[in-house]
Amino acid sequence: MPESPKAKFPPDFWSWLQQHPDDAVHALIRVTALSPEIELAVRDAPCRVHRRIQLIPTLAVACRSDALMQLAVEPWVLRIEPDQSIRAL
Repeated sequence: MPESPKAKFPPDFWSWLQQHPDDAVHALIRVTALSPEIELAVRDAPCRVHRRIQLIPTLAVACRSDALMQLAVEPWVLRIEPDQSIRAL
């Protein structure tokens, strides 16, 4: 049985996206592989790709909440999380 799109998000992030479908959001989309085809599909969502993370195939994007929820149905999308700032202590 295919995984539910909702299962690809942290629960609190999914809830926030549902409540704010038109809001702009920055997110990390973990994918099966970085490829021109996958990046084109993400851009067509439409999402703007800020960077590519090679170690763990991930795209850092900016787009509307509803676009992220729609991308989650793609089999090559493994996980979608909010892109948050990291600070050293």
